[in-house]
Amino acid sequence: MEYRQACEYLGSFVDYEKQAAQPYPEAFKLDRMRALVKELGHPQNAFDSVLIAGSKGKGSTAAILASILRMENLRVGLYTSPHLVDVRERIQVNGLWISEPRFAEGVTRIQKALEGYAWRKNPPTYFEALTALAFCHFKDMKVQAAVLEVGLGGLYDSTNVAPAKVAGITPISLEHTDKLGKTISKIAVQKCGIIKGREIVVSAAQTDEADGPIEEACRSREAPLFRVGSEIKITERLVTEDSQHFDVRTPWGSFFDLELRLRGVHQLQNAAQAIGLAKALEKKTRLTVSDDAIKQGVLDARWPGRLEKVGDRPPLVLDGAHNVDSVRKMLDGLKRHFHFTELIVVFGSSSDKDLSGMLAEIAPETECLIVTQARHPRAMPASQIAQALDGSPKEVLVEPDLEKALKRARSLSASDGLVIVTGSLYLVADARQILFGGAV
Repeated sequence: MEYRQACEYLGSFVDYEKQAAQPYPEAFKLDRMRALVKELGHPQNAFDSVLIAGSKGKGSTAAILASILRMENLRVGLYTSPHLVDVRERIQVNGLWISEPRFAEGVTRIQKALEGYAWRKNPPTYFEALTALAFCHFKDMKVQAAVLEVGLGGLYDSTNVAPAKVAGITPISLEHTDKLGKTISKIAVQKCGIIKGREIVVSAAQTDEADGPIEEACRSREAPLFRVGSEIKITERLVTEDSQHFDVRTPWGSFFDLELRLRGVHQLQNAAQAIGLAKALEKKTRLTVSDDAIKQGVLDARWPGRLEKVGDRPPLVLDGAHNVDSVRKMLDGLKRHFHFTELIVVFGSSSDKDLSGMLAEIAPETECLIVTQARHPRAMPASQIAQALDGSPKEVLVEPDLEKALKRARSLSASDGLVIVTGSLYLVADARQILFGGAV
């Protein structure tokens, strides 16, 4: 099987990332995933794992943690979702995407495992097959530690078949309420499904509504809990357009004069959580994580599409904020790192997001809002977004073609203005493809 054929074969499975509605938890129970990894020889047991669940910051925290572990000369796997440009981004070892031949080889192995009648009757989902592929690749590459970002929820997510030694819970907010629950506390219960017992749990700072279920899950499952803002503390030092300097104190040591090249105070919190997770993994395994590895790993960490500056004159920034809280963090991050007198927002949203909530945050901050749409099947039509803005005192332009929307935004921006593309990670992915082709 060649790479193109492998992608087509995976594409034949149902892909809930492209559908706004799906049955939950019926479509996501782990029985099928457990059966699949059994067919493949339980590759998820070949390495130490860290599972990271939450509503926001999962990918950034995972990327920083993987960067730290790499600096210790460990062989480190990183599994994230969704991808920006190429599906191979999701499966990395020491910062390198899985190669096309290895991708095709892994998919061929999965295809052979699914030859039985039972699998033809009840095939895996796209995400389940891709997760199994990641496990197999990590085993083949003799990975020592794998950082696994949970896709949806936690309890029923495909990654949750991995026997993690350490678990991370990033900030929890309202999301996927049709599947995970209508309240933050109910969503938190789903996220805490990754805590199986006696892991070390490192949590981001949470609302009181999320804190309760996390504390209860850790207490009932005998899992020690450490929290950013409590047992793990941050001291800010210096903020520039391109970096942040800070210190972190943890129960396992203090780390001074750290430099992070991801923007926004929320990324400081993600970095502190990643440091806590790295030291917790050291505590639970035979792996070691030195102070130098933490310092260099934080410095080298990259995560595209999150307050990422990709152009000048005017500055052009990409951020995949797709809910109310992440939009607030994005706006705060812009003010924290950039000096500008007017903001032009190129905005698109997926159809299942809180459109009115996001627009309520953005509209007062922008001089001009250009509504557009991603190519993704779940993208909301630009005309529908514009209807939600009917009567807005701000200037609203409708341009469904993103490339034209980008050109228009740049032409309208003043010399001291700033343009940001936001509202959807899929929109950011399309923008990167327009700007850079297939590069990430």
